[in-house]
Amino acid sequence: MFRWLKKKIEKRDQSAETLDLLLRSGNTTPGYITKRKALNIPAVAAGINFIASTITTIPIRLYHRVDKDTVEEVATDERLKILNDEPENQMDATQFLKALVTDVILFGNGYAVVDRAGNTVQALYYVDPQYVNIVVGVDHVKKDAWITVDARAIDPYKVMRVTLDSVDGVTGRGILKRNPILFQAMYNALEYENNSISTGTKRGFLSSKVKLAKDALEAVKAAWKKLTSNGSSNDMVILNEGISFEPINSTATENQLNENKKTNADLVYGMMGLSSELFSNPTNETYNNAIKTGVLPILRTLESAFNKALLLEIEKGSYFFKFDTSNVLRSTLLERYQGYELALKNGWLQVDEVRKMENLPPLGLDFVKLGLADVLYYPKTHETYTPNTNATASLTGDGHSGGKGGDENNENRNPSE
Repeated sequence: MFRWLKKKIEKRDQSAETLDLLLRSGNTTPGYITKRKALNIPAVAAGINFIASTITTIPIRLYHRVDKDTVEEVATDERLKILNDEPENQMDATQFLKALVTDVILFGNGYAVVDRAGNTVQALYYVDPQYVNIVVGVDHVKKDAWITVDARAIDPYKVMRVTLDSVDGVTGRGILKRNPILFQAMYNALEYENNSISTGTKRGFLSSKVKLAKDALEAVKAAWKKLTSNGSSNDMVILNEGISFEPINSTATENQLNENKKTNADLVYGMMGLSSELFSNPTNETYNNAIKTGVLPILRTLESAFNKALLLEIEKGSYFFKFDTSNVLRSTLLERYQGYELALKNGWLQVDEVRKMENLPPLGLDFVKLGLADVLYYPKTHETYTPNTNATASLTGDGHSGGKGGDENNENRNPSE
């Protein structure tokens, strides 16, 4: 019985070795891909480059809320120089923001260490998330965390955290964590395409008319692996008599590779709040939609992180950082101003109310603008007043009227009476 079982195992092993000769390309090992691999995917690189590059062109302002009706811009503050020009001695503001936004989109985490001298912020040092280690406390109500950078403990209040989809305030979930299989498949497709082009070989298997000895089988496998591996010099493999190569016909997946690449790219753009038309057929509408759904959410996240990390406790509530998006939202700015014009024309808003919405100081215009051509109706008294003719009239049929040509007693009548 044991001799029969041994023959069955040997036969199964030989079949496995025969199947192992199938020419395969790419790495199908599941798991998370690195930042470097993710940025090699064209859709990921294009989407992040659009969002990050757009954000680096938007200036950051500091505002002071004097009272509930007055907001003033703070023109001179050392923190504005740090955020807009030079956050640290090595990186400028463009490099700093682009690196920070890239980490936030990919991993959901972006970190920077705040260097203070007393209450004065002196620098803002970007830190790659791979060098940050965070231990979250066990208390799910009063959340706490311990942060180390390069195995050095850092006080949490000295670390600026920019997070997406966070439940603890220190760690988040980026696009790589939300759908790791998608990005692994996209990277494997790139590797497969690269291997096919670099080796110039087709997928297939070797067929032998006679049974090969184990040494001969291993030699053929090693030679074929060398021929089809990355970085191969494409040395020629000579097959002995009775051994031939039979290519495998293209599978349905290979035939639809380009279609799958486009579909996956659209999914990546959608995860970033962008549209594929932004890169294939850009228009003002697609650009504005990309700003609203892809850029503005990241801006609001950055603003919250700046306010939390850079403002003193006494400043919070009255001071706030805000990106000036007027230049990137020019078309929507026109739409907004047209809305203000309509509201002002119809009396829904006044000039100082509009200036407050735009974070501009009030002009002290306390009058209400009225059109002379309008007829004002007072439901309580059932009277109408026409400013253009200074005339009042009653709708109850008692015959009272005022203004020119009216009753002398009603000539100077106040319409509010």
